[in-house]
Amino acid sequence: MDNPDFPLYRRSVNGLNWYRITSPMMFTEVQRVGSRYIAHQVRALIHPDRVRIADLIAMEDGHVVACEPSEFDAVLEHCSA
Repeated sequence: MDNPDFPLYRRSVNGLNWYRITSPMMFTEVQRVGSRYIAHQVRALIHPDRVRIADLIAMEDGHVVACEPSEFDAVLEHCSA
């Protein structure tokens, strides 16, 4: 895998999840649950999380697409404090 320039931004094709990938070991996910938005910061300490990040970077499964940083930031603003 090439060394991408971080951060990378992704969103799910169904429009319920947005991702900011800051390294091969860390990402922030914003989930829309009903009318609420919830943010999670994930540090990949176990192998399945590392695979998940690699899949988000590669975008080969058809479940995520690239998005603009402004799109991620807009949904992040809706998260509960």
